[in-house]
Amino acid sequence: MSIAVSTVVQQSRLLSGLLMLMCAGLLWIAGLLLFAQVGELSIGARSLLAVACFAFGSYVFFRTLKSRKIYKIHVSGSGQIRLAVRPETEAGALDEGELVELLPDSTLWPGLLLLRLQNEQRQTHNVVILPDSVSAEGFRALLVACRWIVMRHADADKRRFSGN
Repeated sequence: MSIAVSTVVQQSRLLSGLLMLMCAGLLWIAGLLLFAQVGELSIGARSLLAVACFAFGSYVFFRTLKSRKIYKIHVSGSGQIRLAVRPETEAGALDEGELVELLPDSTLWPGLLLLRLQNEQRQTHNVVILPDSVSAEGFRALLVACRWIVMRHADADKRRFSGN
């Protein structure tokens, strides 16, 4: 069985929707703080809290819009990973990408992949992959390939520390 897989990861609509709901909730809370009587807080404290909620909600909203990226992940049969990144706003094909290493603190769950990938210059890419980011078959294949890579590294570490 080969673990080779190549897939394009889009931004998750579910995650984007949840972030937008959080931002809308923060804006709603800011409005309530400004225009509704909230406990025993003074108008100065309410205004300060409202501004903080508005600023944080706006920051998350615009940061989410700005950081939308498309990832192309290619795992070879030997477990070597190539990552190509392109902002979603740019048109064109993804290039070949760069070699990256799967870090051990990545999360590999059946419904969520949080891949922490590090290139040779020690830059880290955090890739959030939900089932709606890729095809169902691509998600499963990527999960199996990443688990195989983690197990292979764990076996190599075990042999190195045992002296074999």
